[in-house]
Amino acid sequence: MALLALAPALAACGSSSPHLTATAHFEMAKADVERLRATATVVRARMNTTLEYAAARVAQAEDAGEFLQFSLIGLGTDTSFIQTEVSRIELAPTRIALATATATRQADIIQVRPIATATLATTASATPSSAASPPQATATGPRFENVVMASGVDRNDCAIDVNPVFTPASTEIYVVAEAYNIPAGAEISSRWHRRGIEVAYFSFEAENSIDGACIWFFIDQTDTAFVAGAWSVELRVDNVALGTPVAFQVQAN
Repeated sequence: MALLALAPALAACGSSSPHLTATAHFEMAKADVERLRATATVVRARMNTTLEYAAARVAQAEDAGEFLQFSLIGLGTDTSFIQTEVSRIELAPTRIALATATATRQADIIQVRPIATATLATTASATPSSAASPPQATATGPRFENVVMASGVDRNDCAIDVNPVFTPASTEIYVVAEAYNIPAGAEISSRWHRRGIEVAYFSFEAENSIDGACIWFFIDQTDTAFVAGAWSVELRVDNVALGTPVAFQVQAN
């Protein structure tokens, strides 16, 4: 009788062994899945951080390129070659050979077109291309001289400093110029751009003729947010640009 009573108990123990094994395997698999999820989360976060950093660097490069281009325009240099070279880079066929078991670790880059080196004129007599230059003021017609960016003006309406770099926390940004041969009734205006897009426009009508006096415009945070990047401002008389846009930078703190 004792043997008969023990037999069912042994049978029960034997039948529960596969169940316990399956449960153990399930718990192990569950732990592996949790580890994979944690690893994937970390990898995804790293990828997002890398993408954000790359996007920020691309934006910085674009801003620096635009600031350089506006600066070259201000010096009277033909900048048409910049877009030409950028187009050549974008259209150049590039093939990267994938590394094999016997290949070196350095990727083999082939079929890359060389970029021509642009030589800028260093003499003051350099004449910019007419296609790249805006209408220029004549000696007898309206004109602006000593156009500068500043943080403010004095009692004579002239710049208190020369400041081509501002920050997102700046309160006001001024453009100041000496005006000559401006007849009474002429409309003087300023167009403010960030990365080629107009963000502000102001104008006033000259009550009297202006010859040798300072004129100025300014923008503040109520006109447009001072977003970091390359900016420019263009002065006009009767909607005709006199000279080239003046470049300035808004840099993050």
